[in-house]
Amino acid sequence: MDVYHDNNIWGKGSPETKLTALPVNHSFLWGEQEILIPAVYVGKAGAALDVCAKIPIEDMAAFLKKWDYERRMSLKTPEEFEQIDADNPGSREFAVEICLDDTPLALRMSSSLRWYPENVIQMGNEPASEDGFENNKSAEEWMGAYGCDRGCCWYFERLSYNWDGEPILFPQKISLAFQANLISITAGHFFTGVSCNGKTVKTAHPLTGQEYTLTLHSCEQIRNSFTEIGAKGVVYPECCQILSYSIAPEIDRSLFCIRDCAEGDHPRMGDAQRQPGGSNGPTAVFMAGKNAAPDKRMAVSSLHFEPVSEVQWRMVFQIKPKNDAEISFPIKA
Repeated sequence: MDVYHDNNIWGKGSPETKLTALPVNHSFLWGEQEILIPAVYVGKAGAALDVCAKIPIEDMAAFLKKWDYERRMSLKTPEEFEQIDADNPGSREFAVEICLDDTPLALRMSSSLRWYPENVIQMGNEPASEDGFENNKSAEEWMGAYGCDRGCCWYFERLSYNWDGEPILFPQKISLAFQANLISITAGHFFTGVSCNGKTVKTAHPLTGQEYTLTLHSCEQIRNSFTEIGAKGVVYPECCQILSYSIAPEIDRSLFCIRDCAEGDHPRMGDAQRQPGGSNGPTAVFMAGKNAAPDKRMAVSSLHFEPVSEVQWRMVFQIKPKNDAEISFPIKA
């Protein structure tokens, strides 16, 4: 299998970036999941690491029973998409830091794909549909190149790295640090109007059961004006609510947030003379920077053309599905 530094898991790169394979065929258990490192690839342009993560058929079958075809095709809200990702054993993505001969490399990009046995494809495609499960050519290439067990499902990931110095073309040792990506899990909902001073809301961590109390300090209805943002002739939604709150006991801000359950209004074509607003992303970032009370947390609702009298919020924890793992092993010539 040809591997290139300048392309992802599916494509073919330029000849000068083609890498040389160093077979390692090292497997280990990360928690309860079997991980295979079939090879590392090196060249003057950089390096690449291929990772094969085994997914038991029974895990995928349980997921497809819970999320049958009809339910998967009816997903609408961000919360529903987060729920299916949290339950899907094929969505357990991760990051990998690599050192060759104790020299760290800088991640350039990563790409992934999945492979399913025929009986799982049939379960995922009931009723038969063009939108169901299938194995593409690249997944089949990985299965053949690395001799993966066809009685299991597989998650394949290729990570490309840049050298941070001179290329290491004949490494003797490889060290890897695996970090599972965080999963968003909603742990309750509540409503606010334009006044919520002192109101408290209870929630609990989905895994540990640790109880938390939110104190809502203020909820303000505002209209934004972003005159320098937006395409000419397009009218953007400008109205939102700003919620100020605190949480006890404290939890890292990266591991908990409050999100609006509703999606915002979409921009629309309008009078070119009207003042344009901002899109959802830049508006949220801009408003977050206006927090006048650093000891408080803020949540920004979705943007609408007209003020919304009531917002339904959801409390979201960021969950790490498994502990980090570090391994080192020699690369045999």
